[in-house]
Amino acid sequence: MLRVEDLRTGYGPLEILHGVSLEVPEGGLVALLGANGAGKTTLLRAIMGLLPARAGSINFAGQPVERASVERRVRLGLALVPEGRELFSSLSVRENLLMGAFTRRGRAAIEADIERVLTCFPRLKERLALPAASLSGGEGQMLAIGRALMARPRLLLIDELSQGLAPAIVESVLQVLVQLNREEGLTILLVEQNARKALKVAGLAYVLRSGSVVLRGRPEELAASPAIQRLYLGGEAALEEPGEESTSTGKAPLVYEGTHNEAGEE
Repeated sequence: MLRVEDLRTGYGPLEILHGVSLEVPEGGLVALLGANGAGKTTLLRAIMGLLPARAGSINFAGQPVERASVERRVRLGLALVPEGRELFSSLSVRENLLMGAFTRRGRAAIEADIERVLTCFPRLKERLALPAASLSGGEGQMLAIGRALMARPRLLLIDELSQGLAPAIVESVLQVLVQLNREEGLTILLVEQNARKALKVAGLAYVLRSGSVVLRGRPEELAASPAIQRLYLGGEAALEEPGEESTSTGKAPLVYEGTHNEAGEE
């Protein structure tokens, strides 16, 4: 569904991404791992069109979109849950949800999708008329995801899902995403600082380091990598439930990219 090839971009004279390539298969749940400053947010912003590509290509749903507007990408089925949520704090929860449907027509369908979001996140139902500024961090993340879902995306990009959230809230939100992926076929590209949780639910994972993809493969293979254990899993050797079925149809062997060795160490 999404193919990024040799993507280069950055801010001003500074290049952040140095020829990044990755694929997200339709119906897959793909995790993107990496330390702070690795370029994960920059990659999602470039895919969404918030940052122009300097070189390389972005193909979504069979169409080149590297020069398409953000609105065009939204209409094709891309939606982003940004790092920090970026809610409209003075607007109500309901109004924030409606903002997510700005490209759509048909009041009945939009109202039905508001109910769908409230079914996914019941805590928002009691707060529908309250300003977004009054929400807790977990509720804010639920609203940010719900707003993105209002666009009826084919591919949901999620940047730093668990940032600043209690583990129980993260687990609850992840369960909703896995359900949407498995039951509705929603394709997801997940940037998540909790590598163990991300690898547990993903079917394919990439590791980004200093603006380059240095490792890709199936979660169980990455989790068994000594470098991944050391850098992202605190030295622990296994996923909590290694027998759990993958949520993605994408299959890839463990591959070290470029001239880097494990996890890009020189």
